[in-house]
Amino acid sequence: MDNTTPRTRRNARIRQAIIKSAVEIIHHEGVSALSIRRIADAIDYSPASIYEYYPNKDAILAAVCLEGYAKLTAALQDYPATADPRVATRECGVQYVRFALANPDYFLLMFSSAGMQPNHNSEESLELQLLRSPAFMVIYRHIHALVEAGFCVVTPRYGVFQIALSAWQMVHGIAMLSLTTLRDGPLDYTIIRMTLDAWQRGFAHTVAER
Repeated sequence: MDNTTPRTRRNARIRQAIIKSAVEIIHHEGVSALSIRRIADAIDYSPASIYEYYPNKDAILAAVCLEGYAKLTAALQDYPATADPRVATRECGVQYVRFALANPDYFLLMFSSAGMQPNHNSEESLELQLLRSPAFMVIYRHIHALVEAGFCVVTPRYGVFQIALSAWQMVHGIAMLSLTTLRDGPLDYTIIRMTLDAWQRGFAHTVAER
């Protein structure tokens, strides 16, 4: 049962319309074309009305990024259930690439500026920031499951967080290259799965720390 008030529901609809319009403008014309007036014209509102919901263009871009991260978090968990943590980790990585290709406007904007990262705080360590990121924590939990099952070996200096960060770097690199330099080339998910399986095998044995 929806216990929200009509006003709350109306505000949510307008906010969503603003975000949707912003994404469409970015898709067709690029980020530089985005403005409060441009959005207002697209949804038939006055610029002053838009300011009631977002104080400026940067706030709208931040809202788009937050929605993108929510969509990414959901996508990372959208694969058939499996009891094998190795398969689950691999398919999580595949879903990362699929999300990027299905949502290029969100994806490229989300990672275009560190200041727009939802957990960005220059005074905190990278680890603390990422451990508050729902999307990163999906990857982190997969790596933790691999370690618990004995499929990944940790060391005093290279633990679950470092391996999870490595996993993110791997799939993000594949996704970003697929959207940019390799955008006109064939995308073979079989090869991507083989690559991610090979990455996992690399952490299955103890390596002497340097």
